Amino acid sequence: MKNMKSKLLIFSTLVLVIALVLGISGCKKEEEKTTLIMGTEASFPPFEFTDENNEPIGFDVDLARAVAEEMGLELEVRDQPFDGLIGALQANQIDIVAAGMTITPERQETVAFSNPYYNAKQSVIVRAGENLVTSMEDLANLNIAVQMGTTGAAKAEEIKGTADDTSLKQYEKVNEAFMELTNGRVDAIIIDVPVGSSYMKQFEGLEVVEAIDFEDEQFGIAVRKDNEELLNDVNTALDNIMSSGKYDELIQKWFGQ
Repeated sequence: MKNMKSKLLIFSTLVLVIALVLGISGCKKEEEKTTLIMGTEASFPPFEFTDENNEPIGFDVDLARAVAEEMGLELEVRDQPFDGLIGALQANQIDIVAAGMTITPERQETVAFSNPYYNAKQSVIVRAGENLVTSMEDLANLNIAVQMGTTGAAKAEEIKGTADDTSLKQYEKVNEAFMELTNGRVDAIIIDVPVGSSYMKQFEGLEVVEAIDFEDEQFGIAVRKDNEELLNDVNTALDNIMSSGKYDELIQKWFGQ
């Protein structure tokens, strides 16, 4: 009888151990990351915008998907206001920001950036033929439209001397600024060159002020400052994408270069 009880005790113990091991293994599998969550603001073509099915597409989306594939992950894209992207990143709601976001010292205080993946520059767009703007000084006395939270907005604030100037109009989406310009409610837009070129195909009667030249900017993928492992993985993925020729394919696809 004692022998039988001992066998039952051993058997029960083994069952318990196996159950615990399987449970721990199951938890680990559940915790294994399968998706890279990208935050963006999809009114910024050709970097990010939506197709006829309201699905996010664009250069940044394809690049982030290639990064995710290099990491063995699926990509999930979340569209939200640009000026809320860094907050969403810090709150762990997203893993990365890929949104035509310029690397700036101010942003580097709160997030970490990947190696640069695109060289950009701002431009000034006005209604064609009005000759309201021939220099940066002219903008100080005009109504300027920008997208909230962007380096274009920061440039406009510098020109105006304050973010509270009533002639500085800030919009959540870029297309809203272009509608205001074509309707005559603002006089100029400060926007990244490729984005402005894309919108000028949709909105007629506009032109770029060639006399105004801004300094170069660089776009980077943002991650949380405490996530050094992800930052390294993103940089490794970008290196592989660029060396493999995939990056050049995406540039050709979205910019025709």
